[in-house]
Amino acid sequence: MESFKHFLLAEGRGKMTASGVAGEDHLKKYVTPHLGSKEFTHTLATEHEDLPAGSHVKLKSVERINGKIHVNAEDQTGNHQLIPISKLHKPGEAPPNKGHDYESKFVDRLKHHGIMPHHLAGAGSTDGTDFAIENKQKKKIHPGTVSGSLLNGETKDGVTAAMGQLTIHHNKEKGWHVSDAARAKRPKYAKSIEKSGVLDHMNAWHHNPEKSETTASGRAKTIELDHPNLDPAESYLQDHGVHVLQVGGYGTYRVGKKDETEHGLPNISGSGVWRIREKQKGNKFARTVAFHPAGKKGLNKSKYDLDKDEDLFNFKKTLGHKD
Repeated sequence: MESFKHFLLAEGRGKMTASGVAGEDHLKKYVTPHLGSKEFTHTLATEHEDLPAGSHVKLKSVERINGKIHVNAEDQTGNHQLIPISKLHKPGEAPPNKGHDYESKFVDRLKHHGIMPHHLAGAGSTDGTDFAIENKQKKKIHPGTVSGSLLNGETKDGVTAAMGQLTIHHNKEKGWHVSDAARAKRPKYAKSIEKSGVLDHMNAWHHNPEKSETTASGRAKTIELDHPNLDPAESYLQDHGVHVLQVGGYGTYRVGKKDETEHGLPNISGSGVWRIREKQKGNKFARTVAFHPAGKKGLNKSKYDLDKDEDLFNFKKTLGHKD
């Protein structure tokens, strides 16, 4: 009997089709066998709402909308999406997650130059961040072979991915609000949501969730609200214990008022947008509040970029590393 992995590699051949004879064939071969799986079996081929291409999903159930086959899917953040199968790769050897590929290459680059200790793994350093930076100018001593101050870093491959996410809830007593549990987990980001006017807008214009305007699938329509700066993203990163942010194509930034690297890294700046969408189809009383830079021009480029050799070598010297 062929292994599941062999089946996936053999069967992965591009995107699926959502209608017609081919759609029914793809439903039978590539969707139905994976319904209810505990694993992330499918990869998004093109962006869907605020979920970027390359994201992995689990398939829960199937719906037909206007003659097209859709799946109720769970993404890696635990949110539920209704996605036409034409936006999904057939299960198998789909192109790698671009964001994860960028992260892996950046981690390898830092390790190659000795800035990140070799025994640490990406997304496995303190607070679950993507990479670590060893600042040898600091005198703090850590267990094992690492000396100096270990700083946490986060990578983003461009500005498509969310830079903040939290679920708000609605009840008769409080209307739309941030729960105590969510506030305890993401205190700075929760405060940004409360200060921004997002809750005021939701309570003024969407105070009756059951009467929300919906899409053809029955899901509440996504609400977008402009924001004049990127402070909420900064708050979210601080909640995650991040000191340095690396954005592909945009450069390297500090997080927080103090540049812990002492290299002169700037804070992120620009403009943003809130995207408020139904967390799980059918539950009109919970919405995910995600924050993004406002498109490609929503994030101002940094004057430093660790993807560039000269900037990396100068950064390395600042940290007290020898060539």
